[in-house]
Amino acid sequence: MPKVSIILPTYNGEKYISDAIQSVLNQSFSDWELLVVDDASTNNTSGVVKRFSENDKRIIYIKNERNLGIQKTLNSGLKHAKGEYVARIDDDDVWIDSTKLEKQIAFLEENKNYVLVGTGVINVNEDNRELFRFLNPLSDIAIRKKMLSKNCFIHSSVVFRKDVVMRFGGYDETEKTKHVEDYDLWLKLGSVGKLANLPIYGVKFMMRRSSLSGKNKKEQFRKDILLAKQYKNIYPNYYQALLRGYVRIFLYGFFNILPIKALKTKILKIYKSH
Repeated sequence: MPKVSIILPTYNGEKYISDAIQSVLNQSFSDWELLVVDDASTNNTSGVVKRFSENDKRIIYIKNERNLGIQKTLNSGLKHAKGEYVARIDDDDVWIDSTKLEKQIAFLEENKNYVLVGTGVINVNEDNRELFRFLNPLSDIAIRKKMLSKNCFIHSSVVFRKDVVMRFGGYDETEKTKHVEDYDLWLKLGSVGKLANLPIYGVKFMMRRSSLSGKNKKEQFRKDILLAKQYKNIYPNYYQALLRGYVRIFLYGFFNILPIKALKTKILKIYKSH
């Protein structure tokens, strides 16, 4: 059995997925399986993945018969995962620290009361030009202080204990957590164990043009507020989180009409890093 199951969900990821898979292959830690879960792509994503899987049996290709959406696709990956730990990477992201997995597994092995560990991130545009970088809060105490105000984990950076996640049935599949299913899961994990981020830039996160336009941001911000209300008895600074949530929604309208792309990016950086 592999020590780590890496779940890579994809939908029409033909353009970028090679780099994501290669970054997994470049890891110093090698006791893993990579589960590429294809959510019924309509392009040649399968062909790209199968070229890798033919040369490395640790890479397993799974295709949904129909498009199920990210929540069910992630849970399909969890269902097939055999590892003690689960790592995540998206089809347009890249692990840029070759010792990322090694460091995270070592941390979880040495700290049995921790259930989730992430890393910092470098954000790039579609031309691979760096926009900004940041480290999330590192310690359990620092994370808890901010956890209701912001998602303190980059999805493509995390490693978590599979058995603990399965106590909650995996990712919530309901409409109320759509676009915030990862945030919801981290909040649940923090209710039963400790949380951490390592002080490394482990992942390069691509911000596509659709992300810069804030396609689903308003809905996400509203659901962030609902999550804060749901978990207010577990984490501190509830009223601060509530205020920040409403300010973000207010600023979204202003953000959406800004004519200067650089200024939009600067504001988005503030959203992400604070």
